[in-house]
Amino acid sequence: LDAGTQFLFDGGVNFNIYGTLKAIGTESDSIIFDNYGDERWRGFTLENASDQTTFEYVRISGAEKDNGGGMYLYSSNPTLTHVTISNNTATHGGGMYLEYSNPTLTHVTISNNTAEGFGGGMYLYASSNPNLTHVTISDNTAGVFGGGMSLYSSNPTLTNVTISNNGPISEDGNSRGGGMYLNNESSPTMTDVIISNNIANDEGGGIYCQNGSSP
Repeated sequence: LDAGTQFLFDGGVNFNIYGTLKAIGTESDSIIFDNYGDERWRGFTLENASDQTTFEYVRISGAEKDNGGGMYLYSSNPTLTHVTISNNTATHGGGMYLEYSNPTLTHVTISNNTAEGFGGGMYLYASSNPNLTHVTISDNTAGVFGGGMSLYSSNPTLTNVTISNNGPISEDGNSRGGGMYLNNESSPTMTDVIISNNIANDEGGGIYCQNGSSP
């Protein structure tokens, strides 16, 4: 896909990738994927996609589906560089949902996404171990656990990452792990990570660890 291309989806459209996609924009001319009209599009789904799949200088917003509003990865390891994923909605993983996937994210911003359940910014499930470097996860909300990130049996590597201003959708009900929620022996490796100004109604404003999990 050429730099400067805009994809504006009118209605509940899926963008599914089963092979290789190279969406490569430039610093001054990003590739944009967004909503057009009242009905939101359904974001990206990468299923067994090639490891050569690349998103560079790309903006993904305005999408909504059950898992991974902006991007759902199943057994896929794309490379994301200078990507913004914002204003997407899902049941779990408002920005991204990873399942058996190990993508590489560098200079990525995941912000203002919403999940009704787990992982407002990101939900890492079932042995998903991405590498995040110079990533910002901010201003995301979740209804239950993990306003910024929710991890289940996953061990990501975070380097120079900021997780801030994430929290619950409302002040009612229980929520845990405003910044990060770790479950089922999730054990992230974190270097130069800032976790600040996150909110949980119940426990773990910054991080909540459950069932043998530890940062």
